Amino acid sequence: MSETDPLLLPPALLSVRGVRPQLLQSLFAAAADFYEIQPWTVLKGEKVIEVQSPDPRLVVVMGAAGQSFGISVYDSPDDLQRMYRAADPLDAAGALCWLALSYETAEYLDRDDLQAIHQYGWRVAGEAAYPAIVRIGSPGPDLQPPTLRDLLWLEGCLRALCRLFVSHLVLDEQGEPRPIELAIPFETSAGLVETRLRLPGMQV
Repeated sequence: MSETDPLLLPPALLSVRGVRPQLLQSLFAAAADFYEIQPWTVLKGEKVIEVQSPDPRLVVVMGAAGQSFGISVYDSPDDLQRMYRAADPLDAAGALCWLALSYETAEYLDRDDLQAIHQYGWRVAGEAAYPAIVRIGSPGPDLQPPTLRDLLWLEGCLRALCRLFVSHLVLDEQGEPRPIELAIPFETSAGLVETRLRLPGMQV
């Protein structure tokens, strides 16, 4: 990207139909907790985790290479397989749409969301840890807003992943995670949610 190219910013989360500040406050807190755990320093490479919260989706933790940190979420095993088979991510973006949370500096967030962060006091883990949440891919090429269902799902997912990494994850002698299945109930902004996790979710 050149100095004159405009930044491709994610849509404002507050503009998503049905979203209330209370949901984003809880979601931002969960995203900050997840960042502070630094799960990408624990997992070797890209591991797939199956998460039901309550919809089943597949999560890949990004950041083991030390570059972009966050998670990519795929709605089905077919979508994940197509992503890994694609020679170029742009090719995959033309065929499917996935949910992504990446940690960015403030300049990569929508201005209305930044204003709300300061107005409501939403927690952010650091200057390079603002959560950018988007749908990437078809009908593209622009970044698409997540849905209300995506954001509610993501809140439960992040809280469950935090519990997994803090209290349940066990590595073997080679540093690989031992297989595990969990059902974790906890309170979210939408009430009591039981999230189920399975690691590994699938082989890619």
